[in-house]
Amino acid sequence: MKCPACGSDNEDGAPFCDRCKADLDMPAALSPTSQALMTNDDTTDETNVPIALSELLPDGTPAIVLEPIEPGGTPFALETATPATPPPIPPMLPGAPPPADGAAEATDDISPPVVDLPNPNLKPRLVVMRGMKIDMQYPIYPGKNYLGRTDDKPVDIDLDDQEAPDRIWCSRQHAVVTFENGQLTLEDLNSLNGSFVNRARVYPGQAKDLRDTDVIQIGTVHLKLLMG
Repeated sequence: MKCPACGSDNEDGAPFCDRCKADLDMPAALSPTSQALMTNDDTTDETNVPIALSELLPDGTPAIVLEPIEPGGTPFALETATPATPPPIPPMLPGAPPPADGAAEATDDISPPVVDLPNPNLKPRLVVMRGMKIDMQYPIYPGKNYLGRTDDKPVDIDLDDQEAPDRIWCSRQHAVVTFENGQLTLEDLNSLNGSFVNRARVYPGQAKDLRDTDVIQIGTVHLKLLMG
């Protein structure tokens, strides 16, 4: 029988090759790597059978190569092949389109930020819910709108006629409502009896954000904010 690994002749019926110890039943179509793996692992065997073992990396380059041993030669020489270095990726120029294969992805988001613009149709107003003149409306204009009672300092929303003469709790400059960029805030101006939004007190220096249908209390007057 002819050994499919080394080609030497062996006795009929022998399970292994006398020279390389390969399985004689091994198909001759096996690759050199498979044949080498099926041989005796003793690489120092006195038979000095030529063996070439090659392991391939994923990129197709050999990783380990065992050179054959010639009679009277040196033991196996172990070599480690260096994988091929891929070519460097050139830098992307500003404004250049990304590669066609999609390998490089943009890391900077150059889209402009979304900015909420104020509603030009917004016309907020205060409607009296509790006072001497129910349902009376006070428009709120862009900028600062001062609430109180007209005296030596003018106010934008005069609540003098909303309280009874014997029960005046509203200060002359009680609070200010600021209307800027579509947002309304209320701030107390060190009033004697305080300012409230939805029954919660607003302290001086604290700008309280206002929303539609909020109820503002100035003295004894209650006003509802309507944004439409």
